[in-house]
Amino acid sequence: MSAPVQTARAPRQRQDAGLLMTVEQIAVLWFGEVGENGSASSNCQKIRRLIPEILPARRIGNRWYVSRAVAEDWATGSDPASVMAHPETRRAAHQRTGEE
Repeated sequence: MSAPVQTARAPRQRQDAGLLMTVEQIAVLWFGEVGENGSASSNCQKIRRLIPEILPARRIGNRWYVSRAVAEDWATGSDPASVMAHPETRRAAHQRTGEE
């Protein structure tokens, strides 16, 4: 009987690790999972409209990549979606949540 074979496995990289993010990864970061926050296609298209004039990105092959630091800065410094709502809609939302 021989000893069991041990194979060295490379550690699995997390999908969200790395210095660059794809447009699809940024869409999840900025808009959350697909569903009530829009479709994956429309969310990605919103991001592509920002490239390259507003959002610095690099095209590698047929995909756009953005620096993780830049994408995360945009996410933390962004305004809530409610700022684009009509003032009456904002007022109604504040009344529903009990905010003044």
